[in-house]
Amino acid sequence: MEVCESSLVSLQSWLKKTPHLKVRLNRDWLLAFLHYCHFDLEETKKRLDAFYSLKVVFPEVLMQRRLDEHLMALYRHGIHTMPLKAISTNGARLVISQFSKYDPKIFHPKDIYKLFFMLLEIMANEDANARAFGIVHIVDARDVSVEQMMQYHPSLLKKTWMLMEHCFPVRFNEIHVINMRKDGRAIFNFATAFLPKKITVKFVVHEKAEDLYDHIPRDAMTVEYGGNNGYLFEALNHWEPIMLKYESYFATDDNYGTNEKLRIGIGSSEEISLLSGLNGSFRKLNVD
Repeated sequence: MEVCESSLVSLQSWLKKTPHLKVRLNRDWLLAFLHYCHFDLEETKKRLDAFYSLKVVFPEVLMQRRLDEHLMALYRHGIHTMPLKAISTNGARLVISQFSKYDPKIFHPKDIYKLFFMLLEIMANEDANARAFGIVHIVDARDVSVEQMMQYHPSLLKKTWMLMEHCFPVRFNEIHVINMRKDGRAIFNFATAFLPKKITVKFVVHEKAEDLYDHIPRDAMTVEYGGNNGYLFEALNHWEPIMLKYESYFATDDNYGTNEKLRIGIGSSEEISLLSGLNGSFRKLNVD
């Protein structure tokens, strides 16, 4: 606890003296970054800087974040659900994404990812398990249409992955894809060809949904998936009023970021180029 408080005070002090960064100083948000970086102060500074720098090159997801009727309607469709209990007392939180739960004529993948990272930011502020132990992401591809899959442009996927790997303060421990249609595999392989060669997260595509339980406890999943962790609608109802408390939080979110004219030392153009996925090599993710 002493290490935690000391690191938090040091980080807040550094941020107040860093002119190019305008960052939220609330305790739980900064603790999420510290936890991710195992309380290494220098690594935490880099990750914070990277997150706020990425806003410049990823505005479609990280700017103009509003809990308006458009995004709330998407949430209520059940596109992303956070089951009521964590995997264990000292375990990660589970997030289930059902990517068929939207109308491609009304919503766009940038809306889906914008909502996703807003929910994770709320979890970083609200939930100690998410901060300390990260998340396990379950991607349910059941009934996803080819029209929906074709909306996911490679540049959006690349930037999303860079946000996850290099910037966001909630750790992705594992990503499990279940119920993928056979005719969607070619599109999935094409999309994942743009992921980096080396990824830190465990990424598993399951031939059978039942195979998921070789990796996580059955009781961590909701009743719809054969678990005992409440129903999906209960989880959606539980989190909605918590989300709405953050309406003003996100309404002022564009006030935070970087001012490169005030940056002291090495410029950020190379860093932003890397973060936006413009540099580096990419590979095919084999799921056969």
